[in-house]
Amino acid sequence: MKVSHILSLGIFSTLLFSCATVHDRLNTGTIVRDCTGTYLRVAENEDYLVCNAEILESKRDGEKVSLVYDNTDKCPERDGKIMCMMYHENKGMIRVKSVK
Repeated sequence: MKVSHILSLGIFSTLLFSCATVHDRLNTGTIVRDCTGTYLRVAENEDYLVCNAEILESKRDGEKVSLVYDNTDKCPERDGKIMCMMYHENKGMIRVKSVK
């Protein structure tokens, strides 16, 4: 009886930890800049708006980079800033944690 409880607990623990959310993503992409902001382009023209773009100031437009980032729904760095009237299609916003 004890063995089955221990085995059940082990299986449950494994399942619980395997379902943990992974926030950090390491992705390689290209820096894209225009008057609407700074973007990381990955895959086939999938652009992600970089909220904390100042972390990429030393990188050139068109440069390939590897970044660790989280997806985000809020971008307070851009609140109240006037951007150009151009539309730049994107897949969402990201917050860069580190540049590799």
